[in-house]
Amino acid sequence: MYGHAAVPLPPSAGPRSRLGLLLWLPVQVVWVPVDTLLRLLVMPFLELSSFLTDGERPDAESLRFALRPLTRWVGPVRLVREWGTDPARRDAHMNRLCSAALRAYGPNGLRRWSTWRYGVLGDAVVISPKDYRGLTAERIHAIAASRGLRARSAGPSGVSLTPTGWVSK
Repeated sequence: MYGHAAVPLPPSAGPRSRLGLLLWLPVQVVWVPVDTLLRLLVMPFLELSSFLTDGERPDAESLRFALRPLTRWVGPVRLVREWGTDPARRDAHMNRLCSAALRAYGPNGLRRWSTWRYGVLGDAVVISPKDYRGLTAERIHAIAASRGLRARSAGPSGVSLTPTGWVSK
């Protein structure tokens, strides 16, 4: 598909240190709700100013901005995945991400719900570097190819995933 060399991807966020993970667990209980609340309080003013100056209406990106702190939450499943060093857990997580990316495509393009959890760049689902933490570019390409997806760089936003035979409309 790409020959012998994989197309360069943005680096993953890298495995977290166990100390950093232990420090984040109690901090997240306070920080994530406060950050979410502040964003929800500020968002109406940002949307109003955007509407008054540019005439733009709120879109899914506004909701993603408000709910982004929730993606930092480390629950039990994510804790086990990030604490351990088992590459099979990371591969299984990437497989789940690829399955979600495949489900995001309908006959007429991307379904709207996919833009809430994952980003969208043109006609591709974008996953952030923290979602493929600890995986190499070669593993990402291999897993995506095995699921019928093409992985490309989306710059600092992460990796964009599109079906292999996908033609944008």
